[in-house]
This record gives sequence, structure tokens and C-alpha cells, in this order.
Amino acid sequence: MSGAGVVVTTEWLEAHLDDPDLVVVEVDEKPLIHRLGHIPGAHNLDWRTDIQDPRTRDIPGPAAVRELWAKLGVTRSSTVVFYGDKSNWYASYGAWLFRLHGAKDVRVLDGGRQRWVVEDRPLSKAAAAPPGAAPLKPKLDPGLRIGWREIPAAVRHGAQLVDVRTTAEYIGAVISEPGYPEESAQRPGHIPSAIGMPWDVMLDPSGLLLPEPELLGQLAAHGIDPERELILYCRIGERSAHTWFVLNEVLGLEARNYDGSWIEWGSMVGMPIALGEDPGDAAELERLAD
Repeated sequence: MSGAGVVVTTEWLEAHLDDPDLVVVEVDEKPLIHRLGHIPGAHNLDWRTDIQDPRTRDIPGPAAVRELWAKLGVTRSSTVVFYGDKSNWYASYGAWLFRLHGAKDVRVLDGGRQRWVVEDRPLSKAAAAPPGAAPLKPKLDPGLRIGWREIPAAVRHGAQLVDVRTTAEYIGAVISEPGYPEESAQRPGHIPSAIGMPWDVMLDPSGLLLPEPELLGQLAAHGIDPERELILYCRIGERSAHTWFVLNEVLGLEARNYDGSWIEWGSMVGMPIALGEDPGDAAELERLAD
């Protein structure tokens, strides 16, 4: 489906709701929100069970993704538009997961669920129609994801770590944001050498994505070099997926999501950490690269 780019407006989406190749997917922090009213035709995914493997806290494998795509009707010709609450935290994670498994035309609704509701656009309580076509076959793209074992070598070769959590989380004043005790690591702080850039600096006060020149300005203001490979992380990988979408898909930069994020790094025995505003020394990662 041509037009609109990877970030679509509410106007564009409403105008294309009847397009046969369009697949609209809602992913919220609290999936029950979908039942209160959703974009007509939208499918509802539970981020804990549909776009993660709840047994391993890992991404679902190709077989599970193919089954999911069959349920949604994602084919080779589909345009998949994600949206959700929390300014698209979990929707962006879904978009990252679909791109990771080879879906090509994946987009995000600018402003998310709240923008659609504030503008009083149509809502429905009807279930999405079942698909009929054969689903797209997943093909994993490892270049969009990174695990903790790969990080030290990537930093040694010039990659830049970016922590997109809140400043309080980055400096170690808190382990997690209030309200997320189940997502707490064992220690506060950040990965040595990581630069702090909260995910929401990419949005205006209404929740819309900033224009591209302002996005690049935010990178410069936080000391982030767009010419380097960027490795993004947060607490559980959803906020970093949002920043990944902005950097990789909107700006065309080289970025990977470390979805293990701080809940993994900050809980493992023997992992170096840094506290305070100083990024810390990348040399502390060297022993992990051996």
C-alpha cells in the first residue's frame, strides 16, 4: 500500500480502513482497553502472550509468529499498522517484532490510541473479521536485535549504547518507574558507556512524533552520533522498541534493540554497571568480550 510513510496519521488511517490489504493491530499495556472501543477492524494482541513467549521472556519463534500472522491475516501484500496506549510503547514493540521476522510494510499510527480517541474518530466493539489468505512466512533478520553477549564486542567496534529510560532510572535513583514492581531488576544504574536519552524526547507534548530535523536535533543535544551503530535498551525492551522505530524506520539509521534490557542486565551476576550522570567507562565491558 503506497503513501503515508512508516508513520501514518489518523486522517490517512481512517481513509484507508476499507483497503483489503490493510491489517490494523492494537497492542496496549492493558489489553482489555480494546474492548471499550477500538479502531474499526483492528485486531487485539496481548503483549505478554502474543508478542512474547511467556515461558522464556523471549521473542516468539518463527512457528509462533507464522501462527500469529495467520490469525491476523498478514500476507506478503499486507500493510500492517500498529497503534496502542502509552504513546505506542507496546505497539512499537509489535512493529519491531514483525520487522524482525521479515514483514516489510509495517507502520505505526502517529499519536497512538489517545490521538484517535481525542479526535473523536470512529470506534467499534466488533471483533475483527477472520482472515482467509495464506500468511506470510517469517524470516528472521538478526540485524535488528542484539543480545547481551554481543554488546561488548559491538561497543569495541564503535557502536554507541543509548539508554532510553527516565533520567531517574538511568542515574540509579530508582530501579524502575513507579507502578512496575514486577519489572524490577536486582540493581539500579545503567550499562557502562551508555548515554541517557529518554524515549519521550522524540515526541511533542501531544504525543505526536517530532519533525525529522527536530529528531536529529535531539540526538545531537544528547551526544548521540547518527553515523555510529546505535544499540537501544530500556527496562523490558518496549520503550527502546519505540526509539528503535524512530531511528531505524523513520530516520534510516543503523539501530538494534537490546530487548533483554535493564531487567536482564541489572539482574545478572557479575555484570558491570554505572551509577550517576556519567556514562561510565566502556573498558568495563571488555572482560565480557573475552
